[in-house]
Amino acid sequence: MSLEGKVVVVTGGGAGIGRACCVALAASGATVAVGDIDPGTAAETLATIEEAGGRGLAGRVDVTSSELVEAFVNGVTGRFGRIDGLVNAAGGIVSATSVADCSEEDWDRTFVLNVKSTYLVSRAVLPAMLASGSGAIVNFSSAAGLAARRNLAAYSAAKGAIVALTRAMAADFGDRGIRVNCVAPGPTMTDAFRAHVQSAAYPDAVLRERASEQLLGRLGKPEDIAKAVLFLLSGEADWITGHTYPVDGGNTA
Repeated sequence: MSLEGKVVVVTGGGAGIGRACCVALAASGATVAVGDIDPGTAAETLATIEEAGGRGLAGRVDVTSSELVEAFVNGVTGRFGRIDGLVNAAGGIVSATSVADCSEEDWDRTFVLNVKSTYLVSRAVLPAMLASGSGAIVNFSSAAGLAARRNLAAYSAAKGAIVALTRAMAADFGDRGIRVNCVAPGPTMTDAFRAHVQSAAYPDAVLRERASEQLLGRLGKPEDIAKAVLFLLSGEADWITGHTYPVDGGNTA
C-alpha cells in the first residue's frame, strides 16, 4: 500500500500507537506531520522517520486547544501546501471508574480529550481536504467503545461517541471526496499499558490473563493497529467510509 506523495497529519504521534502509525505511514511514502503534546517525543518520532529516509515535521499540539490545533495545522499547510490524510490518535483514559464514582470534572475532561479533540483537529484539517476535493480521516475509538467494560464509564461513552461522529463526518463529506473511518483497538502493548500493568501486584499474571482474553491469544502490538490505519488511508480502501474496524485480536467478537 503506497501513500507516496501524500501528506498525513498524526496526533498523538510521539508514542505508542500514534508513533507506530507515523513510522508505517512514512515507510509507505507519506510525508508525516507528527503532532504531540510532548514536543520531545514528537521530535524523536520524526528522527526515526528521517533515519529511515522519510520526510516530515514534528511539533507540539494540544488537541484540546482550538488555537494550538489551528497553529499546528497551519504550519503543515504552510510548509507542504496540502493535507491528504489525518490520523486522530490522541486521546486516553482520564478516570477508571463507574458512573457512580466518576467526578463531573473527570467526565468532562474525558470527553474533551477524546471527542472534542477529534472534532477540533478534523475541523482544522478539513478546509485543506475540501480545497483539493479528496482526503481520508481515521478516528480512534476503542474496544471499550464497542463492548461493555467495568469501571470505564466515561472512556467507553467517549469512544462510543467517536463511532457516531465518524458516521456523521462520513455522511457530511462523502460527496466531497473525503472518506472517514475509525479503528477500535483492543488491549495493546504500548509503554503506557506496560506502566499500568507494572503497577499491579503480579504484573506477569496480569499480562497472561489479558492475553488469554483475546481470541488470538496475545495482546496487540502498536504495529497491528498501524497496519489497519495505513489500509484505511490508502487507495485500497477508496470505497470504504463511515465504518469502525475493531483491531483487537477478537476481543469484541
